[in-house]
Amino acid sequence: MEPKFYRWALGLTALALGVMLAFAVWRTPRPPVEVEAVRAACEDVFNTVTVKGTVRARREDRLCVYAPARVETVYAAPGDTVTAGEPLFRVSYTGLDVPADAAAAVSALFDGADGMAETVDGQVVYAGLDGTAAQLPRVGDQLLPGVTAARVADLSRLTVEAKVPELYAGELSSGQRANLTPVSSPDTTLSATLDEIAPYAVQTFQLTGGTAGATVLCTLSLNEPADGLLPGSTVDVKLFTDEVKDAVTVPYAAVRQEDGQEYVFVLADGVVRRRDIETGYQLSRGVQVTRGLEAGAWVVTDGEAALTDGERAVRRAAR
Repeated sequence: MEPKFYRWALGLTALALGVMLAFAVWRTPRPPVEVEAVRAACEDVFNTVTVKGTVRARREDRLCVYAPARVETVYAAPGDTVTAGEPLFRVSYTGLDVPADAAAAVSALFDGADGMAETVDGQVVYAGLDGTAAQLPRVGDQLLPGVTAARVADLSRLTVEAKVPELYAGELSSGQRANLTPVSSPDTTLSATLDEIAPYAVQTFQLTGGTAGATVLCTLSLNEPADGLLPGSTVDVKLFTDEVKDAVTVPYAAVRQEDGQEYVFVLADGVVRRRDIETGYQLSRGVQVTRGLEAGAWVVTDGEAALTDGERAVRRAAR
């Protein structure tokens, strides 16, 4: 009987020790989990619309001939500075007897036609304004009536025309600021202001049929000199349509979602707490938080880490 008694005693003792050990383990607090965390930032947030734009001269004179002609002499070169009334090129008309009073004949044929009656005197075409010769024909070129043969532009005042999709038309207003980046110089940023918004939208048609949606034409003026920016060149236009001062922002990795509710974990006093939030503008490096979080709070950015509300945690040291 004694061996059996001892076996029972040993078994009960082992069981008691196991229970005591399990209880001790259960009562021993888990070590805090290490998490990545950053402070919620406070910054000005901008909503933008980015489209392509084309540089234009605010004042430009387009010159053409009133009958088929051949260029005999060119008096200037593209890029030259010219003054109003300065001769640009001389032509001879093919199959046409030019009357002695050519200017009167032109006026009669093209009454009110821009850049024609005022600048064509017989066989010589003159500049209609002070500016830069942006386009000129070459000797021997055959010119057709109504087709632009030369352009003189005032490059001291440049504008940019941009077509904005109708989806964003309601966000546009005169006076909004914009940044311009020339396609030919991506490291250059120029300041501009939205001046004019067309009162109508224009449908864009595709070559394959159908439409590609409507756009609204906007005109912007440059706020600073733009050396090397020429009419006809392309720029990226970033329009600032809205601004929020002192907005709270967090990295995308901090935002979690459950059943359609967005939330973050905030680390404070060695514990992580869940905070339900609402977000606003999507930014290049994060997202705006419009409700549920204050600037300066430590938010956990371990998006994949399994955390529970109230769990002990410490911020992982920077590596």
